[in-house]
Amino acid sequence: MEEFSAEESIQGIEAGLFARIVHGVMGIMNAIGTAWVGVITVLISCDIIGRVAFNSPIIGVPEIVKVSIVAIAWMQMAHTLKIGAHLRSEIILDRLPSRAKAFVNLLSYSMGAFIFAMVVFSGWPNLIESWRVGEFEGELPVRVPTYPVRTILILGAALTSIQFLLFLGQTIRFLVNPVARGKK
Repeated sequence: MEEFSAEESIQGIEAGLFARIVHGVMGIMNAIGTAWVGVITVLISCDIIGRVAFNSPIIGVPEIVKVSIVAIAWMQMAHTLKIGAHLRSEIILDRLPSRAKAFVNLLSYSMGAFIFAMVVFSGWPNLIESWRVGEFEGELPVRVPTYPVRTILILGAALTSIQFLLFLGQTIRFLVNPVARGKK
């Protein structure tokens, strides 16, 4: 009997147009998040050099970094799930037969989809309000807009929920299709 793995789940999902579009958006967000890490690294380094060498820090770096960390995490959340790079303990899971593993994944993916959908559902009113009022973090002279970060958070949570649903669909197909389980 073949083992059911996240890698097989990912490969099975790749074929659909909807999944390709969603994964394309995830890839773009991941790339932007990665570039953003580089920009923040340069900004922090310049701030440190300015503090140490010239006794003149760059104004607003703490506020920019504070909102950037949240944005970067959510820009990369769904893609990290897609490639199977989230931390996951498989001590017990590895000892289970393939079908039992699939049932555990079924529960896990269902819970993940629900939890991230609830993040979207509960955060949506705050997102709309933050755009309406032009929400900012910090005080003058530097005020960093937070409404784009709220948008990234909601988009990242929605994509993560969708990815869980794609994994869930693949797991269901594995459970109901004997050929997918390696049975003849």
